[in-house]
Amino acid sequence: MNINEIARLAGVSRTTVSRYLNNGYVSEEKKEKIRKVIEETGYQPSTQAQMLRTKKTKLVGVVLPKINSDTISREVAGISDVLAKRGYQIILANTNNDIEEELKSLSLFRDNQVDGVIFIATMFTRKHKQMLKEYKVPIVILGQWLEGYPCVYQDDYYASYM
Repeated sequence: MNINEIARLAGVSRTTVSRYLNNGYVSEEKKEKIRKVIEETGYQPSTQAQMLRTKKTKLVGVVLPKINSDTISREVAGISDVLAKRGYQIILANTNNDIEEELKSLSLFRDNQVDGVIFIATMFTRKHKQMLKEYKVPIVILGQWLEGYPCVYQDDYYASYM
């Protein structure tokens, strides 16, 4: 089953089915026809075809220092919930607080075409900073501040001052 067959069965054009699948404008009447055919046939769009067309994998890498931490597990659960609502999946890299493992994980995600990385950082070495400069996908740092990058962290000093 492919998009052409869905279009033929629904009595609409291939373009209309494509717009439907990509949340573009389609009249309510045609939406219902397409939805019914998809439901009856069990059609699932090809993930590989979507990745080729959109250049998106719908994967986000999460580098974390220690998976068995209550704080980290709550952060990962929150990240997973938010990303799942937007159609993304996460790939976890547990580094056990090992700086070399963090660097390996960052390299792995860079080389395997994730759409973004969330880095729950421990310490930033010169190697970390160099690697982050070379990153081509968005990266967000949790728990630490690093100039020039989007960071989510708590500033204990400023909070105490206030």
